Amino acid sequence: MTNLRNHESALSTLIDSQYGVLTAAQAKSVGLPHETLRRRVQRGIWQRLVPGVYALQGGPPSRLQWLIAAQLYAGEQSMLTGEAALALHGIRVPRGRFNDLTGFGVVGEQCLGRQRLDTLVPHPTRRQSVAHLRIIRTTRVPEATRVGLLRIAPVARSVVDGCLAAVEDGQSETIDAIVTAALEDGRVRLADLEHELGKASRKYSAAIRAELRTSRAHARVSASQGLLTALGTSGPFGAMEDVAVYVGQRRVARAVAVWPTRAVVAVVDPHPLEVSTLTTLGFAVVRVTSEQLVEDVQGVLRRLRNALRYRPEAVLSPGVSLLPMASAAVSTLAPTPAREPAHA
Repeated sequence: MTNLRNHESALSTLIDSQYGVLTAAQAKSVGLPHETLRRRVQRGIWQRLVPGVYALQGGPPSRLQWLIAAQLYAGEQSMLTGEAALALHGIRVPRGRFNDLTGFGVVGEQCLGRQRLDTLVPHPTRRQSVAHLRIIRTTRVPEATRVGLLRIAPVARSVVDGCLAAVEDGQSETIDAIVTAALEDGRVRLADLEHELGKASRKYSAAIRAELRTSRAHARVSASQGLLTALGTSGPFGAMEDVAVYVGQRRVARAVAVWPTRAVVAVVDPHPLEVSTLTTLGFAVVRVTSEQLVEDVQGVLRRLRNALRYRPEAVLSPGVSLLPMASAAVSTLAPTPAREPAHA
């Protein structure tokens, strides 16, 4: 039997670089027989964390050791995702399970226990979920971010995977905390999450889509108020603010601002049908996103000035009514405002 001391240098280097975690294949490659591994595990000197991956100590493994073990088990093309990946990105989820991963790295820290770790692997990978390690097969393998030895999924993917895992685990109440923490961190935009969720499986996604719709509604309100404030300060002036657009008795769109004499309308995060309808009715539609208003409100104002500058005087189409939302909110579908709205 090969003596462990004969391979001490190579083995020590490998063990040190992986914080005391070793696979059976790696042990064999440096001359450590499987029988030695087996005996040391039986005697409690070492321990098996997941199939084929060992912690070379008897005491509880650290957070870092569990993460390294998960990655070694899942394979070279794997990456951590979900809440654990968000924690490694430095995004703290209130009441999250992995908040203490930031600044990790010392063997001997409190272990992760039986908290689930989510790991992405390419779809053909022949690995099964084991114990607390959940293997997520995917045909959409993103480019990983490296944190020390670890590979982690990008923020948007980690958010969506974390939310999907929360629903699957019966913890849908965590979705709001995950999404809010990620958006407040600022490294991912709501549009990024919407795009990522659009590519994900629809299984377990209904609650997440509802949460993103709520977040989008809040973002739209905040951005719209920002635009109205900017218009009131520096123009272009002369707009009706926060307007419901009606055709007959049917409301067809909501606009942040309308310049009736030019039939120019500004809409924030509009539904495509709203834009199509407004265009058909003869409006020049300036579409802006909540993100654009946050990042470049002056650029949005320039677009509005240009639209008005090159737009001739216009008359609204027959049957079109403009009603301030404050009035529309207390009216029925057949509005009866205290004062007459602008008509064609």
